[in-house]
Amino acid sequence: MPHFYFHLQNGKGRLEDRRGVALPDAEAAWYQAYRSARELLADDTRARYEWAQHWLEVEDDRGRSVWTVPVVEIGELLT
Repeated sequence: MPHFYFHLQNGKGRLEDRRGVALPDAEAAWYQAYRSARELLADDTRARYEWAQHWLEVEDDRGRSVWTVPVVEIGELLT
């Protein structure tokens, strides 16, 4: 089963996911990124504006970027 890594980024830096998650495919990785972004926003709904410059970059086990999910776009889906 493929392994995917979910890195949190903004214009100033990147928080590396070193453990990753085994998922069946890239589509499942997108849904995992979506759920992760929702959790970030749910934990701090008053400060959504602070997430405007953040995104999750999903990489596969070869280090290739598979998805980029802007955190703020997930927030827009929740409103």
